[in-house]
Amino acid sequence: MRQQGDQTFIDILNALRVGELTTQHFSILMGRLLQDTSDEFAIDKALRVYPTNQQVNDHNSAVLNLYRNNGARIYKIKAQDQLVHATRNADNVDIATIIPADINRTGGLPAELQIFVGAKVMLRSNIDVSKGLVNGAIGYINEIVWPQFRRTQMYATDVPSVRIDFARDGVHLIHPKAIQFPAKYNYGMAERRMLPLILSWASTIHKMQGSTVDHAVVYLGAKLFEEGQAYVALSRVRSLQGLRIEELDCNKLTGKKPCNNEALNELNRMRNKN
Repeated sequence: MRQQGDQTFIDILNALRVGELTTQHFSILMGRLLQDTSDEFAIDKALRVYPTNQQVNDHNSAVLNLYRNNGARIYKIKAQDQLVHATRNADNVDIATIIPADINRTGGLPAELQIFVGAKVMLRSNIDVSKGLVNGAIGYINEIVWPQFRRTQMYATDVPSVRIDFARDGVHLIHPKAIQFPAKYNYGMAERRMLPLILSWASTIHKMQGSTVDHAVVYLGAKLFEEGQAYVALSRVRSLQGLRIEELDCNKLTGKKPCNNEALNELNRMRNKN
């Protein structure tokens, strides 16, 4: 459904899904290898899609440094953490030592976020499904709204609201969100108050499930580590025209199990349906 009107891309995706990629399919994909990083495929434009968090963090850091070197005023936002329902005495405990480091265990809220007007960000929480403000929505910050009507950040503990342009879904003001989760070492329930955002010039394949983008640079190299990652990554892009590939390991597109039998049977059923 995402690739309506691009039959060549649809054929490649269907073939990849069931392990039937041909030499012609590989040739077409080779033709999408990234060679020119200008215009829509510049380092800070088209979304980079990677299998690992380290690759994502490296790219986001590189873009952040690019803006910093070009004079952008970048603010460091730190989450406000507290223990709200203690089950052990935590009077002498550093709160940072009992907060999970994994963002997936803190309700999607990061411990720290560096932002500026123009930063590309992704929602990590469902805010308003009816407005398209869902986990995975991507947009650009066009205003930072500081607490108490301040014009800038005054304290390290300041957590602002931000106005984000989500393109087709409009411009929306996103406020900090408070989420409770289990603290480490059985200390009870902790709470984090933070913007439900992460930088998003790059994203993991996992976080892209359910998303669709017009332009993306997709990594299809040796670091792919799960069956089906290549299919999910490629199928997030609307068209071949909007696709560029960063590294292409053809063996990773066939894999040790080249055919998804369930998908193949379903595809054959639909092909033979009268």
